[in-house]
Amino acid sequence: MTTTLVWFRGHDLRLADNEALVEAAGAGAVVPVYLHVPADEGEWPPGAASNWWLHHSLTALTTDLRARGSQLIV
Repeated sequence: MTTTLVWFRGHDLRLADNEALVEAAGAGAVVPVYLHVPADEGEWPPGAASNWWLHHSLTALTTDLRARGSQLIV
């Protein structure tokens, strides 16, 4: 059985229409991971509104993954 790490990035925290996730799930077990890398944001660091959105998006993703029997590694 294959185990695949799926890396969720800051602006792509979705299950629906996620080609990497579909491909990984078709091959075997999936380990969903989110890495917080503020340097990837470029020269403009995220502000309060962006951080609020990120927090709630990660909470929703965690809930969706748990409903499917998985767990997001942060």
